Amino acid sequence: MGLTRRGFLEGAAALGLASSISEAYAKEELTVVEFGGVHPDASKKVAAKWDKTDIAWTLHVGGGAAILGKIKATWPNSPYDLIDEWSPVFPAMIKEGWVESVTVADVPNLTDIPERFLTKDDKGNIKNIPRSVDGSYFAVRTDRCPIEIKTIEDLLNPKLKGQICWPGPTVFMNMATITLALARGGNEFELDPGWKFLEELAKSGNIGRVYQSGIENENSITTGETSITYAANGQLSTLAKRVPLRALTKSDSSLKAAVYVEGWVVMANSSKKKAAMDFANFMVSKEGSELFHQSVNSVPANQLVKPGANAAAIQFTPQEFDNFAYLPDWGHMSSQLNSWVKKFEQDITPKI
Repeated sequence: MGLTRRGFLEGAAALGLASSISEAYAKEELTVVEFGGVHPDASKKVAAKWDKTDIAWTLHVGGGAAILGKIKATWPNSPYDLIDEWSPVFPAMIKEGWVESVTVADVPNLTDIPERFLTKDDKGNIKNIPRSVDGSYFAVRTDRCPIEIKTIEDLLNPKLKGQICWPGPTVFMNMATITLALARGGNEFELDPGWKFLEELAKSGNIGRVYQSGIENENSITTGETSITYAANGQLSTLAKRVPLRALTKSDSSLKAAVYVEGWVVMANSSKKKAAMDFANFMVSKEGSELFHQSVNSVPANQLVKPGANAAAIQFTPQEFDNFAYLPDWGHMSSQLNSWVKKFEQDITPKI
């Protein structure tokens, strides 16, 4: 006859062990939201070494911002304790008051994460627990590109007819256009120089395709339809295994890589905040981060952890970061996206 949990507890009670057994069965369960792709398996490898709480995993569907509607519809009864998010979404969650503040006392491993990667509210309270630093940048297929790209102005070279696979404005929050603006004295708050540069590119005929999804970009580059693109490190690292691809980072300050942070937020309505902070602290620890980044193509936010070879293009020393990388205001970009899409469709698309 099998032994049931009830029977086991009754037997334990007779031996005076009921209290300790009940405590073991009373382990808290955290509901944790994770991104898709390689993230779930990588996170579960780390969580397998965690025994203080049980973890109920759920996945983002439709990107990190999609969950905002679900939270709003159920707030303050949102079922999530801990959510993995990224730079464009942190500000919206903070604005709504959904994110709990954290301190170094709560999450000691924050001491090993550079200050620039922390997202704070207007009062200076830390609101995220960074796990990875990722980025998007220009890259070139060296066996197909007619010229060597040395600066961003080279994209206007007449020899590049049809060679550029350009991301649509919703891809990376229009960061490619912001990169053009940065090269000519603008930024995400002053985008006119970027629009002017993009209009010149459109008129030049050098944009051979505008892509809206990773698959479109991948197909264009691998088939040789185009040879220059702007995309995230994860996709470009994968493409580099199939075709000769060179990252245009660390070569010229005009070709800046855009940096964004991926990491945890503790939900303000959670009844298990302490447990959620402890679990997030473990996930971003040296041990946890090393294990996680064995299969994820991003730079560990924990500076004690050495990045893998697939993240070399976005691994910067402090001096290199100032010269070749840019950490934009993703929250502002998100608020402007609708108007930017409209401008792209009206002023740029007809000229391509």
